[in-house]
Amino acid sequence: MPPTRTSSRKSSQSTQLTLTGKLVYATSGQGGATKRVYTDVVLTIKPEFVKLLAERTKNHEYRKYKLRETVERVWLYETAPTMALTHVINVGAPRVPGEVKDPSGIGNDDFDAGKKVSKYGYPVQGMYRLPQSLSSAAMKERYGFGPPQGYMYAPENLVKGEPIDFMEALYSVVRLAPFVITLTLF
Repeated sequence: MPPTRTSSRKSSQSTQLTLTGKLVYATSGQGGATKRVYTDVVLTIKPEFVKLLAERTKNHEYRKYKLRETVERVWLYETAPTMALTHVINVGAPRVPGEVKDPSGIGNDDFDAGKKVSKYGYPVQGMYRLPQSLSSAAMKERYGFGPPQGYMYAPENLVKGEPIDFMEALYSVVRLAPFVITLTLF
């Protein structure tokens, strides 16, 4: 039996039948919208890239799309096998091919040469580890959202509920032209 809507009414609550015929209720937040924070983004990333970011062998996060200019932090949801929100990185303004000019990071030279599909590179300026990883079930239970397909602007309740001050700071990068100083925080 295909899923069908039991009503054509518009409201913040919709009723739908599952494949087994059971009713499912989905209620949106206040007024049907969840309050978002445009300084923070949640994005999905493969665990091997999180490891490279933590080791500082990858110092830019590359994406095909441009995030809002207001973005300062990126929350990393690791895909399988981890399947949890684990880290937060501070990022700088996006760079386009030819602007990175830093051969020390994995993928930087290819990006500058235009060999990557990605069009925007976000310099990583610091990294934090959540005190406890948040599984997709915990994200839904505590904050009302699941892992994004690509990225999403962070819900306000996540940013307030998991303050960066309580996370383990792995490192911070200070850029004083023409020098770059990396501080490892213990």
